[in-house]
Amino acid sequence: MAFHAHLGIADHQFLYCRGECPPELAALFTESERQPMGTRTPIGSNLTEFVYGTTVAQLRERLHVQGFSAARAKAELAEVLATWAKKRPLDAPLFSEVPSVQSVEASIRQLLAMTFEEAWPKDSRQPNPYDLPEALSRYMDRRSMTRLLLECAPDPHAKVFLDLSELTGSGVDLDPAHPAAGEARAEQLARLAQDAPLLVLTEGPTDARLLAAGMEVTHPHLKGFVTFFDFAVAGAEGGVAQLAKTVSAFVAAGVANRFVALADNDTEAHAGLANLKKQPLPERCRVLHYPPLRFLETYPTLGPYGDEPVPADINGRAGSLEMYLGRDVLRSDDHTLVPVQWRSWNPKLRRYQGTLAEAEKKAAQDRFLHKVQAHRSKQANGHDWDGIRAIIDTIVSAFD
Repeated sequence: MAFHAHLGIADHQFLYCRGECPPELAALFTESERQPMGTRTPIGSNLTEFVYGTTVAQLRERLHVQGFSAARAKAELAEVLATWAKKRPLDAPLFSEVPSVQSVEASIRQLLAMTFEEAWPKDSRQPNPYDLPEALSRYMDRRSMTRLLLECAPDPHAKVFLDLSELTGSGVDLDPAHPAAGEARAEQLARLAQDAPLLVLTEGPTDARLLAAGMEVTHPHLKGFVTFFDFAVAGAEGGVAQLAKTVSAFVAAGVANRFVALADNDTEAHAGLANLKKQPLPERCRVLHYPPLRFLETYPTLGPYGDEPVPADINGRAGSLEMYLGRDVLRSDDHTLVPVQWRSWNPKLRRYQGTLAEAEKKAAQDRFLHKVQAHRSKQANGHDWDGIRAIIDTIVSAFD
């Protein structure tokens, strides 16, 4: 005996799947939609009722937000029919000629407007109206075929079922208590997280732009696999406070992508993310800072009471992105390193916040972009990429 799962619309049955639960269809339902035992006709002493149910309208909307629109379903159908017209697959002899998209839709609408008893042929010599959608389903994404069927259903409130009951029988033995829908959706989201680019959130658009440009130099093979959140397009403000809000919003919204929040390695950023890092975050999220650099352990600094630069370890205190753009971009016209200025005192962390002067920051960014452009035009010679390389390595290993 063959055991099948199938999709039911009212009392019609479609999309037979032999011997297994179709995960892409199961993921369209929720565990709360599991039908109570005894709500439908008993199906046999050796089988247990195992059914998920919703309505035509609700399932249409779920498919639509996943990108399976009516237009997409029709376009996929048109491609299948065009292929049939050229190659005449084994299913084609079922029909005197390859139908058009419009005639397929019309026949499905006519079928769904009838009851199963009315539609099923009384004589084996009569054409079976279920043959056409069944044949098409072998060549289309099941979700596109489902959307096509739902689009032709006359009653938006009609019940739609995923019936797994036959799979509970001998030879298949699917446990009717198994959360098939929940598990399928979780696996779908996990695949999305794995397949989608790793998303990196920074403190603002400048950081995102400079890191993306730097990654093209140090890790060009990651283009398309790591993407930096475009604050400018999103209209979001910058700063560590906004970064913390964005992370919280992503977590609350259930964003499926794996994402890394990457902040400066300075006092302000460590203080600004302290509360966020204490919270339980989902496995798909990491909150990190730019890594410490040996080069920054003895960097020239200016204190509030002296005019002469004093070497100090600025890791964790003044590690803004500019400090990672390379020694070559941090040198002034006299070839000395531009000093960091110690500014506000943070009593919680018991250390000062250090920054470059705004003019020096902008100059470092401009020199970095010129350096990137030189690399692209193959005119680069002896440039320092250690800081950028260390940051991208931190992103790559974020989920280790």
